[in-house]
Amino acid sequence: MSVDALIDWAWPAENAQPLNRGPTFHTYAVRIRKWLRQMPVPADLDPGNGGYRLNVDKSQIDYYRFTALLGEARAHAKQRDSQKAVACARRALNLWRGRPLDDLAGEPARAWRQRVVQDDWLGANRTLLAALLDLHDYDEVLTRTGELQADHPNDVTLATQRMSALHGLGRYEDETAFYFAVRNRLRDDGDDSAAGHLWRHHEGLRTSGGPSSVPVAEPVLVPRQLRHDIADFVGREALLRALDAAATDQAGRMAGGVVVVDGMAGVGKTALVKHWGHRARRHFPDGDLYVDLHGFAEDTAVTVPQSTVVDDFLIALERPPHAELNARARELLLTRLMSGRRMLIVLDNARDAGQVEHLLTLLPDALVVVTSRRRLGSLSTTTGARRVQVEPMTTAEATRLLGVRIGTRRSVTHDDQGRLAGLCGGLPLMVSLLAEHVATRPASQLPAFTEQLDRHQLVFDVGEDSGSANAQTFFEWSYHSLAEPERRLFRLLGLHPGADFSIEAAAALDGRGGDETARSVRALVGGHLLERAETLDRYRFHDLIRVFATHCAESDEETATRQAASRRLASFYLASAVNANHRLYPSRLSADALTIEDAVEPVEPADTTQAKGWFDTERNNVLAMIHRAAADGHHGHAWRLTDAAVIFYDRHGYYEDSLSVQRVAARSARAAGDQVGEASSLMGIGRVYLAIGDHTEARRHLDSALGLVERIGHEVGQVNVLSLLGKLETQRGDLSAALDLYRHSMKIAQRTDSEQGLCWTSYRMGEVLRAMDQPDRALVYLTRAQFLAERSGDQSAQASTMIEVGLVHHDRGDHASAAAHCTQALSIAEAIPDLAVTVAACVALAKINKARGATAAAIRFAQRAISRSEHGAAAHAYEVLGDVHHASGDLAGASSAWQEAEERYEQLGNPTRATVVRVKLTRLPGTGPDMGRTG
Repeated sequence: MSVDALIDWAWPAENAQPLNRGPTFHTYAVRIRKWLRQMPVPADLDPGNGGYRLNVDKSQIDYYRFTALLGEARAHAKQRDSQKAVACARRALNLWRGRPLDDLAGEPARAWRQRVVQDDWLGANRTLLAALLDLHDYDEVLTRTGELQADHPNDVTLATQRMSALHGLGRYEDETAFYFAVRNRLRDDGDDSAAGHLWRHHEGLRTSGGPSSVPVAEPVLVPRQLRHDIADFVGREALLRALDAAATDQAGRMAGGVVVVDGMAGVGKTALVKHWGHRARRHFPDGDLYVDLHGFAEDTAVTVPQSTVVDDFLIALERPPHAELNARARELLLTRLMSGRRMLIVLDNARDAGQVEHLLTLLPDALVVVTSRRRLGSLSTTTGARRVQVEPMTTAEATRLLGVRIGTRRSVTHDDQGRLAGLCGGLPLMVSLLAEHVATRPASQLPAFTEQLDRHQLVFDVGEDSGSANAQTFFEWSYHSLAEPERRLFRLLGLHPGADFSIEAAAALDGRGGDETARSVRALVGGHLLERAETLDRYRFHDLIRVFATHCAESDEETATRQAASRRLASFYLASAVNANHRLYPSRLSADALTIEDAVEPVEPADTTQAKGWFDTERNNVLAMIHRAAADGHHGHAWRLTDAAVIFYDRHGYYEDSLSVQRVAARSARAAGDQVGEASSLMGIGRVYLAIGDHTEARRHLDSALGLVERIGHEVGQVNVLSLLGKLETQRGDLSAALDLYRHSMKIAQRTDSEQGLCWTSYRMGEVLRAMDQPDRALVYLTRAQFLAERSGDQSAQASTMIEVGLVHHDRGDHASAAAHCTQALSIAEAIPDLAVTVAACVALAKINKARGATAAAIRFAQRAISRSEHGAAAHAYEVLGDVHHASGDLAGASSAWQEAEERYEQLGNPTRATVVRVKLTRLPGTGPDMGRTG
């Protein structure tokens, strides 16, 4: 036994464990060896492998001598040699002195003690009593049953043996009175099965006619095949309660029937059921039976057929079938033996409902728990089965389990335990394999091992070097049990780059059509190889199953097949994104389209709500698909999918996502030789850097885009890039340079009749002219921009123009008109939505409300802008917030907000605005240039 096991057995949980285990156990071992040398039996205590081994002949240990004598007694009883049975049983029981291992208080010792008293000691007494009844020694039977029933008043076998002895002595009234007393007690406890068994025995005695014809009361065997509880079972309280509820009838009693416990491979179904079975054992006085059906073994020859289960159960009930009994006769015998018995039967690891459905009809009064990797939904219809689905452990439970399994064998920090448990995905099987793997590694390698371990190694490597099966083996059993269409879909779904997916995406990978794919997806869900996501009609892999599915795709599919499936998936996401983009932004120019792959049916949103919902739901999938398409060489799909998606990302403030995919898009367009696509991607990167206020990166990418569109003579692209460069100069405070760029852009837009270019350039010309204090000229350009925006349906341009018109009214002192324009613009921007325009509207309304003296409203709008904005817009919003605080007399609030604005302007490379804010700070009463910098 290991030192850990010895501590578990010998030290109660509430007692402190020895601090220095090595010296402590060495001291104990020296003392024990001293006493062993004085014994008449050769015995020694050897250390090794982190524990101790007692070397002794088993036959010299009283417990093993007891079990051997009990076996002899039962063998004599079967041969009807009652004299020898009594002699052997007495010798066995004479070895039993007091409680076994009475001085051990650990939980394993308590569990072992309870089992051997119930199964072995009581079993020996029942064997002795049965032999005494056969010898008509009724007086000793009465004496012994009286003593035994003091501690075991509801033991049915003892009760029937006492009834037989009373009947054999002719004490019929005493027998009847005793029968009713025990029967009523059993029924009060809800044990109707035991009460029924007692009644049948009483009726047999009553009709036998007298003591001369008293039947020999054969001991009622109580088989206990759930032999060992899980000593280090952790957590799962909710599932244990769910099993209690599924096994309980409306009156609150454990009832017969069927409970299906399903879940994915390695999730801990068997351990859960075994642990629950031990907890609930008192409700099943007639015993428990267990069989592993091996339903998912790769070798079908290992799968246990029903006939074998029937024979095994008959043997467990001590009625081994005779060779002359045919299969039907054996089934009828099992049904008769099971009738009236309150037993728990576990049919573990069933392949499908067909493997257990007929067997269930042979077990009429038992509670049958079936575990499977499949849902076995048909059993609910045919048997009324209740279902308990086993989900993966929580991270906290998995971390606790890993800590328990590792124990003191290796020193692993709590943080590393949490990381390792997280990789296991809540699967107890993986936790156990990993704990064993950790235990076998040299301590010096553990830090590097815990840091470098990934899920692929966890699935395919951990477990192999210790000689045990790894996770791949368990997953393969489920995989090979599938029909070929489902196996193929499972493999191809491993190519999906995102966390979850729709049926439409699965059908694109599959290439068979939506209805057939949907049926196969349902089969994979039923087999717990897929699970439903939180969103309706979406599905996902468990993290470790995904690793295995990807491996299957790489090992079992041809490269051409994988490439074709990947191209279909890229085509699906591209066509769906283009459809959603057209629905949301009908005025926006799109890249030239690619032909949709055969067998691909893209999503076609019916309205803007559905289009926005598609982008929201598929956001992370589209990001992952862009990266995967580029990696797989589908460059045309990669940059076009980016082009269709980034406007949604930009207007919702997903700037990091936008930058990530547009960098990929620029490389893909370059690889595809598409200079327009490359320029568009570079311009998009510059636009994002403008939004977040990084002027250096914005200029670098916009200059690259401008050089490219000028070389290829793409004039529409020139309009857009020049307009963005003008916006850059506006943000930097060089309004004259911005105006020159806008004039250049507008000339090209007029020459090419680019309505969208004219709209945005006119808006930005108006913005600069207002800043240059030329409101009349500004309104001319803004009016033209608003007309073009309304005609084209570009709501972002429309809202942006209305904000500028509102600010012109604000500059002229018409605050009511200004507020009306900006409030309407805010409603449009939030409805689209467009985050940048929303922030601009809030900043404008903060300025307008400050001028109107509505300080609270002004502060509210400024704070709203700050909470929704990125770096560049946030600097302006902080400046306005400082202006509002200053106007209301809150100098501390003004100082704090202006300091934040100044720092952000400096970070953004906008020295003009930073200087303006710095001057505001120096003019605060009692301050200098460095006022309040420590805050």
